[in-house]
Amino acid sequence: MDFLPNIFIGSSREGKKVTEKVIEQLKGFADCRAWTEAFEIGKSNFDNLTGQIAFYDYAILIATADDVITSRKKQQKTGRDNVLFEFGLFSGGLGHSKVFYILEKNTKIPSDLTGITLPFVPNRYDPNFDIHIKTCVDEIKKHILNKEKTFDLGFLPSTALAYGYFSNFIVRTVERLLEDKVKKKNFSLAGNRKFQIQDLKFTILIPNDLSDDMFSKVKAKRLKDGWGKLNVVRKEIRDYDFSVDISKAVNGELHLVDIPFTLNALNKAVELYSKKQHIGKTVKEQILEEREIRNFKRTLEYLINGNAFTKGIVNVEIVDI
Repeated sequence: MDFLPNIFIGSSREGKKVTEKVIEQLKGFADCRAWTEAFEIGKSNFDNLTGQIAFYDYAILIATADDVITSRKKQQKTGRDNVLFEFGLFSGGLGHSKVFYILEKNTKIPSDLTGITLPFVPNRYDPNFDIHIKTCVDEIKKHILNKEKTFDLGFLPSTALAYGYFSNFIVRTVERLLEDKVKKKNFSLAGNRKFQIQDLKFTILIPNDLSDDMFSKVKAKRLKDGWGKLNVVRKEIRDYDFSVDISKAVNGELHLVDIPFTLNALNKAVELYSKKQHIGKTVKEQILEEREIRNFKRTLEYLINGNAFTKGIVNVEIVDI
């Protein structure tokens, strides 16, 4: 992976030692935050949990055998109710494929989870406990590595926005320009300079922060880098003025550049989710923003490389604007 996923680790107070062992095995693979560090002062546990789900990519809930219950006249060991509740909460928010429920062996499995493959670990006093933890975490790592090849629709809209931007804008524009290339259409740039497309490149620039309006970022980039403008008549939709890197428009190379205006919607979504009522960004807001920018870029790259029109022509960069 080209990034470290953020993982929430939850357990009972009695299971804290197990949490520490899991975090140790995930070191260098993920940025982990134990439940003991995740709660903010002045909020209830419920508000803390529901307000933080979107800040994490994955969650691991550890159910150690801390309680004894009598169920249908049978006495059994079970995990704490709050750990099971948090498993359900994160599963509903992140999706069940991004949440792991580690159970201590011989612990009662909730009936609703019957049939689901769950990772088990022995009692923490077992002499081979560390080996079993490593095996369990290695399986979770494999699952995460495989999961990172897909893109989910989550609380925030980065995946959906990237898909819409690609399908409705990028593909159709590239298709039109390739047709113009075949037809040897004449284009005009600054100074009434005429040329025909011999080679086409398209760079999507994604700002490394969403703190400013995208229209302002585009204007600033145009002025600072001396971009020109080019009108493209696209298929079945309205015309659009493109920014062109004139310095690269040599020998018939048309190098288009674009900053997605749709990122304004992503910025607003982040603000609404975090209930922002202040100037500046908290650490959690920064993490959330970085994750959504990263997901927007990765989704675009996946779509670009899987499309016959855009592969080899369009590339994506995260830049400081």
